[in-house]
Amino acid sequence: MPVLTKQLNFSNISSDFDKFFKQNQNNLLSMLNQYIDINDFIPSSFYQKYYSDFGCERKFSLESMIYAFVLKNILSFPTVDLLISILNLSSEMRMFCGFDSVPHKSQFSRFKSTFSDSLNDLFHNMVDLTEDLCQSTNPFLASILITDTTGFEAYVKENNPKFYQSELRKSKAYSKVLHKKDPKSTFDAEKFAQGKMPKAAASNSDAKLAYLNGHFGYYQKCILSTNALGVVRDVNFFDSSNSLDLDLTPQDIKDSFDSKSLIPSLETFFQLHPNSSFKYFLGDSGFDADDNYAYLHSKKIMPIININPRNSSSLPQPDFNDLGVPLCPSDNSLPMIYDGITREKGRADRIKYICPKTKKTKIDGKTTYILSCENPCTSSKCGRIKNITVHNNYRFNSSMPRDSLKWQKLYKIRSICERSIAQLKNFIQINSSKVRNTISLKSDVLLACISQLIAFILMCRSQNSSTPLAIKSLIA
Repeated sequence: MPVLTKQLNFSNISSDFDKFFKQNQNNLLSMLNQYIDINDFIPSSFYQKYYSDFGCERKFSLESMIYAFVLKNILSFPTVDLLISILNLSSEMRMFCGFDSVPHKSQFSRFKSTFSDSLNDLFHNMVDLTEDLCQSTNPFLASILITDTTGFEAYVKENNPKFYQSELRKSKAYSKVLHKKDPKSTFDAEKFAQGKMPKAAASNSDAKLAYLNGHFGYYQKCILSTNALGVVRDVNFFDSSNSLDLDLTPQDIKDSFDSKSLIPSLETFFQLHPNSSFKYFLGDSGFDADDNYAYLHSKKIMPIININPRNSSSLPQPDFNDLGVPLCPSDNSLPMIYDGITREKGRADRIKYICPKTKKTKIDGKTTYILSCENPCTSSKCGRIKNITVHNNYRFNSSMPRDSLKWQKLYKIRSICERSIAQLKNFIQINSSKVRNTISLKSDVLLACISQLIAFILMCRSQNSSTPLAIKSLIA
């Protein structure tokens, strides 16, 4: 005898979903209705741009579109497709957002690509509006600025692990052939495979090859700052590339990027938020650079940064003559040769000196250094190079001793920034966003940060949780 089953219909599913929301959400929608008015946060410039862009009446209000993205992020929906499905099922969610009908996927997509700059203005407006809440929650933790660099993967074929593994297999096969011909060959298969990777993704030239998050990938790089509560204070995107052509390890290249990105990022932040004030800055060893210490001291912010051993040379250090010119470490009678001023964005100008036995010439239009020393003090093919900056002692003469208990306790707080980034990537699920377009990916990051700030305001006003990052408590 055949088993009789009840056929599901859309009406029943929708009804059950509404019932679920009424019972389990206590709830998020009611708390948002009670404690949050998105109009308080949206700058007037955003309204002007949104309603004047096409010169006609909008079918969906600005508030409705933002509320939809906030719900998607707080409820941890990985994709816009799922958001649309849930909105179609839940009349309560549609009513909360102010939707008579649900926008098409393309409308959500156009919103992100068209209004990315306005979303950035909204985010920074909310940073200012949440500062008093941070201060009242814990003034000491609010006075600590923590910064870390990260990258958000673009949805491109090159980010498939199989793409790099394919190049690596070819390199290893080539390496075997070379070793058969020359057993003493120093061919590095991994370095060769890395060099064969395209510098940018084929479908998005802004998604550039970089070494971030412990592996190679095609990222939208950014530097993100929080306070010691874990509440995001700034997000700044960078389009510079981590060149793998240099004779450096991937970690060296990442550290170089970290050290150069801090000053431009903080300078932009303080221009946008001139009233912001911090007592301490916490950062990992990637920010261990003379220029960064000098900048933080100029802002009267105490740096709490670990020493990066990569920045400490084991080579013999040159002495100086009476004119301040460095001398060859192996022969004090030979002054090093002045080679101009090195200028890089985000770093102080440095005077460059090269080995007295190095000749600078051009070969095929490319500047080349030829070393003629019989007993060089360095393995570098260019010979010894000495860069001199004005603020050479900030790294080691720290205002707070690195071996002090207070320094160690402060440095441990730094991990809250990493947890905040992890929340954006995993709980709010930026990592699951299938977005190729750079502008849309930036918008996803900004909307995630906006959602985190709204959740923080909601927890503070409703006294729902004592932990600012406990977004899950809002939907438990």
